[in-house]
Amino acid sequence: MKGFGDTKGLIGNTPFTPRESASDVDKIMEKLNLPPCHIFGLANGCTVALELAGGYPSRVLSLTLCSPLSEVERESVIAGRTEVFKYWQQMDEVIRSPTAESEEIRLSTSEELAGDVLLGSGQLMVNNSKSNRAVSMLSHAIAIAKRNWSGSPEKLSLAYKTSLEWFLERRPIPDDMLKQIAVPVSIIYCSEDVAYPLECAEELEKRLIDAGAPKVALYEVPGAHYGSITNPKDINKILYETVSSCHPNLPGSSVPYIFDARDRLVTPFTEVLVQHGYDPAEDGTNENGELGVHLAL
Repeated sequence: MKGFGDTKGLIGNTPFTPRESASDVDKIMEKLNLPPCHIFGLANGCTVALELAGGYPSRVLSLTLCSPLSEVERESVIAGRTEVFKYWQQMDEVIRSPTAESEEIRLSTSEELAGDVLLGSGQLMVNNSKSNRAVSMLSHAIAIAKRNWSGSPEKLSLAYKTSLEWFLERRPIPDDMLKQIAVPVSIIYCSEDVAYPLECAEELEKRLIDAGAPKVALYEVPGAHYGSITNPKDINKILYETVSSCHPNLPGSSVPYIFDARDRLVTPFTEVLVQHGYDPAEDGTNENGELGVHLAL
């Protein structure tokens, strides 16, 4: 998505909602000449996945939606997101505004504000889990956000569009788009989600069934909003079964999912996360872990 990760460029003054994000995904798939794909959406990614499946149905083989949002943003969540953005805005001002304060004081102030951002984000995403996986991913995320979203008025505008406007301007997906979804849909509600209750997932389930989706399943598993971080075992099992159910004739498709902690998949992100303290061998919770924030002015 624009504004996130290593995606290049600014959004400018053009609209930026899930509809535009889905269009971007369609263009990427076209550029890469990808065949129809199984789509996994996490949190706001669920909304993009639904927009993609409804607007570009030939792109999608199945949907696995973990922690879907409410149809429109909840007032309590808007308040939380706004508060976090204000901390970010203050941090950016400290970084960009020359003052008589020493470099050490400016760095300390900016790190304190970034810590407030991380605390608020961590509460929403992982319930401020101190597991090695959660801490390293959040530390990496704040470093990327600092690079993408601070240092200039244009970057701060990008921060607003991605972290607030995208959520404030989104609207319920129209019924005529949901009727275009003709693939299996697995919805996962994580029971410790502090922002989006079970009713959000149940409402989505009902709308998809009413729209005629051929197979809709709702699962409830333990975990925070970002369940793929706090409970990957259960999330991966549902994803595996959703995908394999679409290919009954492929060798191995009938083999049940078995989680073995000794089998660790090395991903393109592993090396990056190691730089932020990730230990692939550590899978438990380290209650003494700290959310590290390192900013260079």
